Amino acid sequence: MNKARLVVLVLIVLVSFIVTGCLFRSTTSLSILQYYLEKTVEEEDDEEVVTARIVGAAVNDASTRLEYAEIEGYFYSQDGTLLATGFARTISEDGEPFTLDPGEVWDFTISCPESPSEPPYPSLKILSCTFVKTYPGPPAEAKLVGSAENDGNVTLAFAKLTGHFYNSQGVDTDPLGTASTTDLKVGEVWDYTIYWPHDQVDYVVGGYVEIEDEDDLQAAEVPSAPEEVDYVTAEVGVVRGSTVMP
Repeated sequence: MNKARLVVLVLIVLVSFIVTGCLFRSTTSLSILQYYLEKTVEEEDDEEVVTARIVGAAVNDASTRLEYAEIEGYFYSQDGTLLATGFARTISEDGEPFTLDPGEVWDFTISCPESPSEPPYPSLKILSCTFVKTYPGPPAEAKLVGSAENDGNVTLAFAKLTGHFYNSQGVDTDPLGTASTTDLKVGEVWDYTIYWPHDQVDYVVGGYVEIEDEDDLQAAEVPSAPEEVDYVTAEVGVVRGSTVMP
């Protein structure tokens, strides 16, 4: 065999090897077949305990054994707020990892954590404050009129604003005025009015409001995340595999 024929033969073998390798290159793939929200209510110590979880099935639809896989689950309230996230992993309850062969179906469960993803925080944003005085009357009065918005992430069971009034020299005067409200929902606007609590209306020329103390904002009791769950979504996360030899 001459050198030219030998070179051609070697090239053919190399090309065949490369093409075959490309055709049979392994891939990893996991597809979710179905999933749904499952909520239960149980009695524990004379109290109702709500649990929520995602129940579904996924399949290894590639030619590669999956050494590790995870599915991410998202739990939402009715208004679309993300309450919590969870994961299903190819790890048993005993902490032992397991694999998924090609074509094997995995029945997974993702439990909703008790605590919400975002810790509750009470907050009140003062949108406006205007000093209004009618003097002389009747009736003669001075007041602060404005609005404030619940810009936190939890209903305010109680909210109080303190009104400060000042004289023509810009000095704060006594006494102070207050206004309060209850059950202020997230995003809700409160129109407040704070009166100067004195009959000497001509003494004050302006004023402002503020939150004096942390106790002036009290958050309503936050239900556990499972109680609020209305719908869920799930998607494939990390997958790792190895080739299954014939």
